Amino acid sequence: MILQLWRLIYKLFLCVVTIVFYAIAAAVVFILPADRYSRKNILSRINSFFAWIFIRILNIKAVFKGEHNYSDKKSWYIMGNHVSFVDVFLIVAKFRTLLITSTDMKRRAFLGQIAVLGGCLFVERRKITTLKTEIPEIGNAFRRKLNVCFFPESTCSNGKALLPFKSSLMSAVTGTGAQILPVCIMYKKINGKPFTTDDFARIGYFGGMKFMPQFMKVMMLKSLDVELEMLKALDPGNLERKELGAIVFERVNGRYQSYLEEIS
Repeated sequence: MILQLWRLIYKLFLCVVTIVFYAIAAAVVFILPADRYSRKNILSRINSFFAWIFIRILNIKAVFKGEHNYSDKKSWYIMGNHVSFVDVFLIVAKFRTLLITSTDMKRRAFLGQIAVLGGCLFVERRKITTLKTEIPEIGNAFRRKLNVCFFPESTCSNGKALLPFKSSLMSAVTGTGAQILPVCIMYKKINGKPFTTDDFARIGYFGGMKFMPQFMKVMMLKSLDVELEMLKALDPGNLERKELGAIVFERVNGRYQSYLEEIS
């Protein structure tokens, strides 16, 4: 218990220092004489750098597979399963991507400020009228050769099954030249032991869980092994949003079901 407490204090100190430096770096970008998408491009690189630092602090051992499905010469609409804030660190670190999140997140204390500083694209999925302006904004990011990440479950699942994918934002990629990259995030070990479905409650952020208690649980871990697999890319072409959603769900869910069989 004493060792866990010391580990928590040590990692908490490192996280606070990192957040302070991140906030300073991101704030400087907002005063640069550049247009909003140039700023977002710079922010995506800053976000990636600091995400790697958090991965090191939390002793997350990340393995990336399926590299042949990805090229940094293109812009990507990255979509995958979502169970924990750790997912965000992995995707932002690897792909230097902007995140799509809800306007509700923007209003939350602390996390909302971090989301604004990080250049997140905020959407209100419950209103069709706002989507008409938000979808073109996402499309403009692709045209400026930026990567964008969208968690189509729209919230964190409990890890034991994927939630239905929402297709309202799928069409943002159409006609932009970007492609969709489905990814599957799989937790393999926790504290050096095989990960089981019961462990999702230790690292997850779902079902009314509070962010800080869950973040502290992750900080108290000795280690966490995670695998992110890049699945077969998808050219949206002229496909409708519901067709895109069905294809992406099929690819992610197919791999995820195999993973669940491994850890059950």
